[in-house]
Order: sequence, then C-alpha cells, then structure tokens
Amino acid sequence: MARVPRGVADARGRQAVVHDHEGALMALDLENGALLWRHGPSLRPCALLAGSVVALRISPSPTLMVVVLDAATGEDRWTSEPVDLPPWARCTLDDTRDFTLRTEAADDAVVLRWVVRTWYRGGAAPSAEVLEESRRSAHGALRVALAGSPSLEVLPEAEAEAEVWAGAGVEAEALPDTGDADVPPPVPPAASSDRQSAVLDQSLVGGKRMELLLRPDSGAVVLRAADTRTGTHAWEVELDRASPRRAPRLRP
Repeated sequence: MARVPRGVADARGRQAVVHDHEGALMALDLENGALLWRHGPSLRPCALLAGSVVALRISPSPTLMVVVLDAATGEDRWTSEPVDLPPWARCTLDDTRDFTLRTEAADDAVVLRWVVRTWYRGGAAPSAEVLEESRRSAHGALRVALAGSPSLEVLPEAEAEAEVWAGAGVEAEALPDTGDADVPPPVPPAASSDRQSAVLDQSLVGGKRMELLLRPDSGAVVLRAADTRTGTHAWEVELDRASPRRAPRLRP
C-alpha cells in the first residue's frame, strides 16, 4: 500500500482511490488514469488492500465512522458504529493541524492512528493562562479487520500511544504553528515540469510520479501521473473543478 496525493494506492501500484474536495471517492486505474467508480461524499480513503477500500466518514460531529467498500466495484461492504471523539475535535479530509491520521497495514487488517488538536484561534495575543487552556490534544487508534466480515476494535490507550508521526519524523506535540494550513507530508525533491501549475503535493508509486496540481488559469485541481525517468506525462484526471465566479452586484 502506498500513499498518493489525496488518497492511497494498492501494493502492486495498479489502482488508487482518491477524494475530491467534497470527499467523493474516485477509483483510478494507475496505468491509464481511467475512472473505475465513484462513491461518496464525505469520505477519506485510508487503505486499499485485501480487495477492500477502508475509508473514514468525515462529518461535522466529533465522531469517526469506518466504511469498507469493495475495491473492484465501490459497493458498500460494511459501516462501523460511530466512535466518539472529544467534543471539540474537528476531523478533516486531509492532514491538518486539527486532525492527523496515519495508517498501518498488516495482512488482512488496518490500524488507523489519529490525533486531534485545538488551540487559541483569537486575534489579539492572549494571556499565558488563556493560551494554555486553549491547547488540547487527544489521540487513539482503531483496528479494522477485513478477513471475513469486517469488524472494528478500539485499541487500548497503551497501544494507541505508538508514534503517530513515525515516517514523517515529527512528534505529534511538536507541530509548527502554521494556523489552518495543511501539514505537508514528505515528498520527493523533484518538482513538476509544468511551470504553469502549482504543485500542491506529490509522491512516487512504482515508476510514476503522482502530482497534485492547481491550474492558475482555471482554478481546477488535477492529479497527474508522469514517468519518473523521462518526465513524460502519462495521464491526468480533474479532481476539483473551479466554481464559477459570480459577477459583482451593482448598486442601484
């Protein structure tokens, strides 16, 4: 299982599942970029293995729900009962300072390790007491078994304390003060050859570089696959279409 921008790929690098800005899932053939199926919205893809897609349903309420889909068809296989988080928690479709998720896969099971945080969001500099009271964090871990009928286990505190940021080399409590900006995952050093687009995220899957690009001319967000040796563009898929701008209202 490998990470791709906004989603995951299977271990063989043949299929990926990504999400758009509303959390609608898109299953893609990594060879040619063909759309295999869509499902959603409000889903965050976490793992693609054992013929299943494991996703989290992101909702305004501070809860987590695990959804398991058939990887070939996108059909629902199973949905867990809600797992309550602290009432102040805000879950997000991608890693942010509010919510961070790491996935560990082993055989026919997936462990989802999460961290939620909150901090002072006011304007003027607060007192030390207000600043301290506003800083809260919580963490936990869920084990999703996929063999046979899927099941969910909330891991005990001792097991949930495993290093969430392992692989990124960052402690959960040592994140930079970046406001609401996304916390970027590690990416290869090479940049896109397309100078007309901004690279939002990128990763390597097999012999392809997967790039998430923002088109400055249209505002659209696309996922592109490029050959790592030649830089040749293999395919690209539009994930987010720019919303049309409304004409300004004229005064009567």
